[in-house]
Amino acid sequence: MAGEVDVQSDITHSGGHRHTLHLRNLRKQWQILALQVIATVALVWMYLEVIGTYVVGSIDHTMLFDTLEVIMGSDLPLGDWLTGVGRQGLARFTVPLVLGLSLGGSMALLAFQPPKLQQRIRIGVIVSLIVLLVGRMMLAWVGGMIIEFRLDLPDQSELALLQWPLMLILSLLVLFVYLLPVIMGTRGIWGLSRQAVVWSIGFTLLFLGLHAILTFPVVLNQLGAYGDGLSTLDTQVGTPEVGLLGFKLVTSQQLSLILIAVLMMVFQESAFGVIRHLEYAYRLPESCKRDEEYVRQMDNVLNSHLRHTALYLTLTGLATMVALGFHGVLLEIVTTTTGSQWASQVSDSIELRLTYGVVISALLFLGVAATLRLLVPWGRLAQLRALVVGNLVGGSEDETPKDNVWL
Repeated sequence: MAGEVDVQSDITHSGGHRHTLHLRNLRKQWQILALQVIATVALVWMYLEVIGTYVVGSIDHTMLFDTLEVIMGSDLPLGDWLTGVGRQGLARFTVPLVLGLSLGGSMALLAFQPPKLQQRIRIGVIVSLIVLLVGRMMLAWVGGMIIEFRLDLPDQSELALLQWPLMLILSLLVLFVYLLPVIMGTRGIWGLSRQAVVWSIGFTLLFLGLHAILTFPVVLNQLGAYGDGLSTLDTQVGTPEVGLLGFKLVTSQQLSLILIAVLMMVFQESAFGVIRHLEYAYRLPESCKRDEEYVRQMDNVLNSHLRHTALYLTLTGLATMVALGFHGVLLEIVTTTTGSQWASQVSDSIELRLTYGVVISALLFLGVAATLRLLVPWGRLAQLRALVVGNLVGGSEDETPKDNVWL
């Protein structure tokens, strides 16, 4: 068993660095850092795709800030350089995105501090907010009573001092709501918090679900003028613009949706992979953390995780593109080989041009894939690939973890 492994001395690699499975060393390992960087890039890319597809020019924060300024009759406390008001496209989110990443990183750094320091920082933030909210008003009110030797309630001029801090806090809340996926995602990746990663993914899916419901034709008609600015998915699929191997498969809008889904999976798998591997290493007995075989197996597993993240998720995106445009591939092949008018008539039919045509195409792809599953020995090919990779990296059966510790 794992607990019966004899205690060995720390492994010394070239350069004199001690390599063990202690968290202090493991968190600095290049594979862990690479997974965290990949997760961060996927998170930011996914966020930019979502806001670029559904939010910018439709329901972004700058439009809400303009409405608040019209209602209040004055400018908001936050500067335009910070909120992105007056800019076009994704440039509206440049500075807010940096702000969200910084806040999420600060929360992740705070999570690794001693409990007393965390409590002091939280108390300091709460006190600062209270002072910011009512500090000026209290100073003017109490100061006026002391100077004039009177005791009364705050007057209108003193209560007016609450407007600026209230608008500042409201503006920050609006901004942070738009940045919540980035803030929680960054905190989850670098702060090793599963809950924060789930919050980030859940909020993104919640927004996409609510947006899909609101832009459903029946619901959209009930919204009237309020729904005119919402970005909607076209009722008809349209002409494919993006292709593979000479075949046009999906439109640019479909490609954006596929990219959002793949990036979400990359973000989730990379973030959860880091947390899962570090949790496993943390729970190992002290003897196993210093054992050479366990250290080598951890390296192999992390390298495999990186390869599979890049390979399988890339194949997932390509397979999705092929599935959505599979009917086009079949019709193109039929048209090229037979030249019959039947293919042209079917390709121009209303069924394949409407949105549920992609469902028909995906079912055709699944049917062909299921047939290939019966004809092609994928299991044997996978074993052959594993054997070739094992020979290339110099692996052997002797490197199998003790007692199947990875199962």
